[in-house]
Amino acid sequence: MRRLGRLLALPGLGLLAGGMLFFSAVMAPLVFTRLPLAIGGPFIRTAFPVLYLYCLITAGLSAFGYLLLGRGRAALVPGVTILGTLWSWFWLMPRLDAWRMAGNEAAFARGHDVSTWVFGLEFFLALLLLIREGAKKS
Repeated sequence: MRRLGRLLALPGLGLLAGGMLFFSAVMAPLVFTRLPLAIGGPFIRTAFPVLYLYCLITAGLSAFGYLLLGRGRAALVPGVTILGTLWSWFWLMPRLDAWRMAGNEAAFARGHDVSTWVFGLEFFLALLLLIREGAKKS
């Protein structure tokens, strides 16, 4: 089981952090700088469920791997990402869509800021754990 834990924990965490970085630093800016807003907005909204599913899978693999290794504290980071992703996907995103459709720009802007902070915190925690794991001596 420890071998499986080693195969899942760190690679899952690396895939999680890398995917989050790619989406936020490459994909979203590229969409909004290269496509008209009328096309980029709907396109990026269709990408969020894919991003959220990716985050759930990679965080789940990482958390499971850390639990198999008996490292519950390390499993908290991907665990927090799982909870934050589920909350964002199933609670916050429907509200953001409703606020956008209703033309409530202030509520949408606040919700978008919250979404950005949650995603950023999840990424920051994953990156910190990844750096900490990489700095360990074998």
